[in-house]
Amino acid sequence: MKYVVIDDTAIEELVANRFLQSIEFEQGKTLLAVLRGEVRGATVSASIRITHLGDGVFLTGPTVSGTACYLVIDEEQSGLMNSLSPSDALYSFQKLLRFSKKFWQGLSLKFSEFLISGSSKAVLFPLRYKPTPFRIVIEREPFAERLEKRGHGGRWLLVYKAGHEGGDASREQAGLTNFRKAFESITALKEKLSDSGTADVSSNADRRTVDQVQVMQLETNTKFGTASLYRRYEDWLPLLTEQQRSFVVAPITKPTRIEGAAGTGKTLALILKGIHSLREAKLRKEACHIVFVTHSDSTKRTIEEVVSVIDGEGFVMADRRLALQSLKVCTLSELCADVLRQSISESEFIDRDAMESKELQLLYISEALERAMKEDFAGHSKFMTPEFASFLEKEQSWQIVAMLQHEISVIVKGRAAEDLDRYKKIPPLKYGLPIKSSADKGFVFTIFRFYHEYLSSAGQFDTDDVVLTTIGQLDTPIWRRRRTRDGYDAVLIDETHLFNINELQLFHYFTRIEGPYPIAYSVDRSQAVGDKGWSTEDIASNLLDSGDSAEQSEVVRTVFRSSPDIVNLAFAILASGATLFTNFDNPMEAAASGFTEAEERLCAEPIYYHAANEQALIEGAFERAEALQKDLGCRRSDILIVSLNSNIVTELTEYARNRNKPAILLTRRGDATAVGAAREASQWVLGHADFVGGLEFHGVIIVGVDGGRVPPTANDEDSSSKSFLSYVSHNRLYVAVSRARYRVELLGEKARGPSRLVAGAIDSGLLAQRDI
Repeated sequence: MKYVVIDDTAIEELVANRFLQSIEFEQGKTLLAVLRGEVRGATVSASIRITHLGDGVFLTGPTVSGTACYLVIDEEQSGLMNSLSPSDALYSFQKLLRFSKKFWQGLSLKFSEFLISGSSKAVLFPLRYKPTPFRIVIEREPFAERLEKRGHGGRWLLVYKAGHEGGDASREQAGLTNFRKAFESITALKEKLSDSGTADVSSNADRRTVDQVQVMQLETNTKFGTASLYRRYEDWLPLLTEQQRSFVVAPITKPTRIEGAAGTGKTLALILKGIHSLREAKLRKEACHIVFVTHSDSTKRTIEEVVSVIDGEGFVMADRRLALQSLKVCTLSELCADVLRQSISESEFIDRDAMESKELQLLYISEALERAMKEDFAGHSKFMTPEFASFLEKEQSWQIVAMLQHEISVIVKGRAAEDLDRYKKIPPLKYGLPIKSSADKGFVFTIFRFYHEYLSSAGQFDTDDVVLTTIGQLDTPIWRRRRTRDGYDAVLIDETHLFNINELQLFHYFTRIEGPYPIAYSVDRSQAVGDKGWSTEDIASNLLDSGDSAEQSEVVRTVFRSSPDIVNLAFAILASGATLFTNFDNPMEAAASGFTEAEERLCAEPIYYHAANEQALIEGAFERAEALQKDLGCRRSDILIVSLNSNIVTELTEYARNRNKPAILLTRRGDATAVGAAREASQWVLGHADFVGGLEFHGVIIVGVDGGRVPPTANDEDSSSKSFLSYVSHNRLYVAVSRARYRVELLGEKARGPSRLVAGAIDSGLLAQRDI
């Protein structure tokens, strides 16, 4: 096959059908195979005819009108469809179709689409940010005089060049051999379509109606964010990508990981996998009990609401003691409490919610640090390394406390089992505290002792105490004998990246069998806010026990939540982080948007707004929120105002209260209940980046993304602190950006200048700049 011809009728269907946007759908994969000449006689949509004539393939409607417009891809010259990876090839093809449609309709072009002045050429840059961009060169007037004489002027476009190399579009000439064949084949094409028969056309028209209803149903239901999750199991299965479906229907007989960027449907796939396994067990009349573990109470409530709609069999409501099949949704603390119910009372837990527990833990560590600096620092400092002593004296206390929390949880409690001698032998974290000597570790252990003392005096146990104690009670002959009766047939873990190493070592104890463990979990390391010491492989090794090497991994790449421009911006942010940190994942590397052309009409390029001062920054956030709400025609609750800086969140909250702006503040991560309350009360949603994971909005306004604040300025002498803050900031900005569906706007103080985290996005044209 040397060329492909697509008419405007086919283009309308190709850009509107969600299942043709990604190779993760069977229809999308088939479409790419047709474009590459790998298959003949395939069907990609009921309303598209695929006709093979000579060296070309034609994608058209059931009939071809005399005023049709045509896009010709000269594959022999350009190599467009075969020179890229399958995902990038289909994505570039879809971008090419959108450009063609806009060109014929006289619509405005995007920053990645150019008409070369003084020539008849156009250039399209379809792919996400890359150091060397991929370009498609289009001849807008092939056979100009001949087509004009026949009344076809302006109705044909020719793609004749594609690749990473540049060129002089104003001088180069497109080869027209294949274009001439395509043009001369139109008469034969019309005859062949006419000969196919009216009955077939009629049936195609009927099937098209069904196909369009299915697509529109998906678009309608995804209009209001989290509402898109509320479907029955039977309604979800036809809408899954191949990767999602493969993950869902596979039996849970060994460790399985599903990974992908934010908005790829990992949590949904995990829920459906549990329901599918229970349904299969019910058909076989076998017992099957599954536990679904979430990171926080707010996420648990959201999952319970979603499951209640998907689960038509009542599994989540079933009592395990009375039913053959059941699904338990709980936090890890609740799961531990079931085992420790005779050892630890409700009041002794520091907090059942993991996020709340860590916040309270920070307060205790802060008090312990303050006491240690006052009582013991002078005596210890003469033996400590100058770097660590300087770090403790000059760094801001909240930054030290955040790093201490990770050190105490993962190293002191987890790996060292609260033993000083063992702690001294363990190598320090790569992006942790700047610890160099045993004396440095001795002072950290002093802080830990004070922290432990505060917990004891309050009569409480932190999350790590509970987890480690649970491991102690489960790793016994008694539990090994009981687990076949009291354990679970499968353990599902959502957002595994938010659990620390101690917590991950616990999960495999809850399964009925010992290896291979029936554990399925979702992971996106780039959302692991501040947990910077380990990689995806570390998660697997600690979660599944070192002896289990049979893990199966499924990667989902199609992003359904965010627009292509937002996906590109998120990619650029993560790309800058990946160059700094060896274990910083960039799931956007192979990500592609699943947006249809109708959804893209609601989108606009991300913008960075410069505010004159701090007051203008806060006022501008609400002004932009009102403008976005009006522009998108959505509710206030569909707009998120978020910041990576706690002080700015406080200022936004006070401004809303003082000016009577209806707003609700998120206080828990992924609190969909709070967002629902905001929807009912017609309020804006405010929050810190740490609390917005798991949520989605039509538009997101990120406030204070400027120099000195993102990442926060650290003492020049303390490289470890700077690395920690930079790592956390990359995580948080990625999470905040990826909450947006259609629009993202960033605000910063003009005197500070944009944050260096978005410098690459600005330089590459992914982020426009304006003044408020």
